[in-house]
Amino acid sequence: MINRNWGRPQPINSSYSTRNNTTKNINFSADRIGIAAKFIDFMPNYPRVRAIKVKPKSKEPLELNWQKINNYSVKSTHVLNHLMNGGNWGLVHPSGMSCAIDGDIPEIRAAALSLGNTLEWNTGTPGHYCELFLIKDEPVGNIPLKDGAYIRGKGGQNLGPGSIHPNGNIYGDIYLHLVPPLEVTKAELLDSLNPFIEGKEKIAKNYSKPDYQNQLNPNFLTMKDLVDVTGFKQNGSKFQGPHPIHGSTTGTNFVVDLTSNQWICFRHDTGGGPLQWIAVSTGVIACEESTPGKVKGDIFWRTIAAAHDTYSLSYKQLVAALGGKENGK
Repeated sequence: MINRNWGRPQPINSSYSTRNNTTKNINFSADRIGIAAKFIDFMPNYPRVRAIKVKPKSKEPLELNWQKINNYSVKSTHVLNHLMNGGNWGLVHPSGMSCAIDGDIPEIRAAALSLGNTLEWNTGTPGHYCELFLIKDEPVGNIPLKDGAYIRGKGGQNLGPGSIHPNGNIYGDIYLHLVPPLEVTKAELLDSLNPFIEGKEKIAKNYSKPDYQNQLNPNFLTMKDLVDVTGFKQNGSKFQGPHPIHGSTTGTNFVVDLTSNQWICFRHDTGGGPLQWIAVSTGVIACEESTPGKVKGDIFWRTIAAAHDTYSLSYKQLVAALGGKENGK
């Protein structure tokens, strides 16, 4: 239940606060690396939130195509090494199932925190804060708010703690509130910030055309929808052939049973149903990881986002088709 009476948090034991910007070269300051490391250590349980490399003392991403390809696990050594070499880093939300509120006025911060206690840190501008939320039901894009503030979801990015603002201030050096990001519905988020919305939502479209052209049943996806068994050897309802993703030396390491709606990989002794196959075929998990119960929580939502890009169905249709009411929590 959302606690709408909850007020703004003050620094508590879970918060980290320091200010020591007197280092000769602030890019290599131990304080700012420590802030980033503390945040990174806290974040690995939220894989829908990703990280990118950002240019030193800048808000500009270092690498191209950061929305789809050049983003990393928050715990990736690429990120920490880049920070230790003087760079900044950013948080991105490729699926839109998480977002950050880049609030520039106290009223926006108060509205965001009226939803409840969530992960938060100060930005490089005095008096400005950033709050992180997880989204339960459908993707959030980028929405302009009053006085230059922003909801930054799919296709957007914001600097992470330990980054250096162009003005020289360090993100998270005054206030770093390390609590789990609050999970809300998109409607709850937008309702709380509605008085401050000043533009239309822009949400990143699929970065490539769907590579699956068959008409899918939006109410229930089956293995028949997802795997082309042309050329496979048939035995009743079972079709056997090479694994469509990692291949086969024998040509027979993969079986799809259209009656039971299951698949099996003999190389890795793994398998599952449509949900697991989408996770494997879109690269959310490796084939050897497709064990019972693997695709749940954040991995479920990453799978939904990948399925959206591949099959061009709405998030609501995919969640319904793949059992989101049970698996998505």
